[in-house]
Amino acid sequence: GQVLESATVVVRDGVIDAVGPDAEVPYDARTIEADSLVVYAGFIDGLSHAGVEMPEGEETDVDDPGNPPPDAAGIQPDRSVRPFLSPDASALQSLRKAGFTLGHVAPEGQMLPGASAHVFYGGETANDMVLETGPTLFAQLQTADGYVYPATDMAVIAQMRQLYREAERRQQLDAAYERDPTGRPQPPQDPQHSALFPVLDGKQPLAFYADEALSLHRILALHQELDFPLVLAGLGEGHELVGSLQEVDAPFFLTLDLPEEPTRSAEQDTIAADTTENPSRDYNPEFSVPSYREVEDEEENLELRHAMERQDYLETAATLHDAGIQFGFTTREAKPGDVRENLRTMIEQGLPEETALAALTTRPAALLGLDNRLGSVEEGKIANLVVTDGPYFAEDTKVQHVFVDGRLYDYSADESEQGEVSGDVSKVVGTWEYTLETPRGERTGTITIEGDQSGLEGTLTNSQGDERELQSISFDGTTLSFTVQPSQGPSLSVTVTVEGDTFDGTVSTPGPSLDISGERTETPER
Repeated sequence: GQVLESATVVVRDGVIDAVGPDAEVPYDARTIEADSLVVYAGFIDGLSHAGVEMPEGEETDVDDPGNPPPDAAGIQPDRSVRPFLSPDASALQSLRKAGFTLGHVAPEGQMLPGASAHVFYGGETANDMVLETGPTLFAQLQTADGYVYPATDMAVIAQMRQLYREAERRQQLDAAYERDPTGRPQPPQDPQHSALFPVLDGKQPLAFYADEALSLHRILALHQELDFPLVLAGLGEGHELVGSLQEVDAPFFLTLDLPEEPTRSAEQDTIAADTTENPSRDYNPEFSVPSYREVEDEEENLELRHAMERQDYLETAATLHDAGIQFGFTTREAKPGDVRENLRTMIEQGLPEETALAALTTRPAALLGLDNRLGSVEEGKIANLVVTDGPYFAEDTKVQHVFVDGRLYDYSADESEQGEVSGDVSKVVGTWEYTLETPRGERTGTITIEGDQSGLEGTLTNSQGDERELQSISFDGTTLSFTVQPSQGPSLSVTVTVEGDTFDGTVSTPGPSLDISGERTETPER
């Protein structure tokens, strides 16, 4: 909440060395002239998978689906996120450009994917990225893959309860054996139950993610029953259980993912405009359709219900704030390119701007136990900073620089500049057939590139015939890169290595990076 006018921030060896109007600038310092710029503390992500690149799982047959091995059941609390961190992950770069400099990062998986870490959103190696390991064990009501136990949400809860109680029993056996091992069999040991001992001791919370009200109710009930330390993220439908959340002593992190406006037909435009202004005007929760003649009335009633529920979702941040519930934000499931727009939407729906800024900085720092190192622009703290050319929440403001642990990432260049072409363009011009590996299978299409040494242009056409223009095409003789804007969501960055008439590389997405490969099928000479 404190604003310093005409102040100078000095960073040395990754630490904020001085702050204030009279801060002395060392003679040999690299200087950023910032007369019209604003410096914020780097934003903190309450829960995400940013920087995580999990290996592809191998499909294996399970002999007993009712009692599968722990990894097949999604029970991997002994696993750490650290080996899966990659400083080149696309989501990490996109979130950093939005101002996020550190996150509470967890591995991906099913019900118990493993231990999290506090991770810098920058660095040259995975070791550079880790500030602190094992602050929580990540958990979610996520069923196992395939037709193995636990295959339902209730089965996941039952499995959680069984694991917890068995870990308690084994911890008691360990304690008794340590006191007097004479005549006692050695207690059973396995890494899954042992990994829960810090949770039993109250030293390590279970960090759950859930958006839906029903899942949140179930997690809170399990928390009350087992009395484990809790971190709760998601809360998209938190407006439905404000009273229950007020009774829980736990850090909360609200999702930055908001529901999009529905796509409507031309006939629905009038209904849409009316429901936006007053969604509860005529909604009838007991409406039923006696015949086909009333289908249009049912459609309008469903539009009204959808608008009401979406409006409640958009107001969740303001509702939690008004109830006195403090929270940070989580980017899990949010598209990095939508983060700032969604924050502005929350502010428009009643969340005070100063509360939104606190939820990005001071509050998550305190909730994660990092406020002695992060969360404010203060002498002695880690140099995680965001530098903008105006107030962060203003629509036209751009992020100019981001500091992560003292490392400078410069975004001040004009994004609309044409990509740099320094390599022989004959190696890339022509038509390429590509194959994109996605979680839902292979996607194919064509990429067409034309131009000369002064610049390249091109298009990408998918298998459905949707054609998109390539932007910022760069080629250095080996590496080809460009961006493409899909019909929905943020732009995608493609980087590939060209060898002869083939290429291999990756496509950055708001989630994990995707592999892409291609073969040139036509050149101007052919």
